Amino acid sequence: MNKIIVATLLSMLACSFSVGAGETQMTRLSKITVDADYLPAYRDALSEEDRASMALEPGVLSLYAVFDKEDPTRLTILEIYASREAYEQHVKSPHFLKYKNGTLHMVKSLELVDVEPLLPELKIK
Repeated sequence: MNKIIVATLLSMLACSFSVGAGETQMTRLSKITVDADYLPAYRDALSEEDRASMALEPGVLSLYAVFDKEDPTRLTILEIYASREAYEQHVKSPHFLKYKNGTLHMVKSLELVDVEPLLPELKIK
């Protein structure tokens, strides 16, 4: 009997981390240009923030940063959140605020583009 209760509770907990009916994922591209003088420090700060977000926030599904090969001061981050609420929680998290406040002087431009996935049910492997 106890095993059934534990299994049920674990199943309920696992389901609470998935996107529920009526919720839609939020997908965004963050296009950033960094001052070249700060590029190594910026990369370190972003790496720390991305790792913490992925490890600590179930609603953060992807933070995938890519740097332009021809101009490494330009990067794009593919951000996927389980819901708008998950995004709002993310931007209030201590690790995000540390990154944001610590890199403000490093960022020359920031463009946030909300996008719609062609096939949102496909997962990144």
